[in-house]
Amino acid sequence: MSKAHRGTGIRKEPNHARGKCPVCNREGVKLLYEQEVDGTKVKICKVCKAQFKNKARVAAKQAKKAAPAPAPAEESSAPAEEAQA
Repeated sequence: MSKAHRGTGIRKEPNHARGKCPVCNREGVKLLYEQEVDGTKVKICKVCKAQFKNKARVAAKQAKKAAPAPAPAEESSAPAEEAQA
C-alpha cells in the first residue's frame, strides 16, 4: 500500500512548516510543536520540544523528592482514656 496521506497536514503550512527554530536557531527544521516560550506561543522543532518535556519531568521529580513525606497519623490518647473510664 502506498502512503499517499503521509505529511498532508504540513503541506498546507507555509514553506511546508519548515523554518528557523526560535529556541535553538537551527534553520530548515520542521516547526510543528506549539510551546509557550517567554509568555508567547511559538512553533518549535522536535528536539526543543523534547528538551522542554525532559526539563519538566526532571523538575517534577526534584519537587517530589523535596516535598516532605506525609507524617504518620498520630493516635490521640483521648479516645483511649474515654474507653477506660
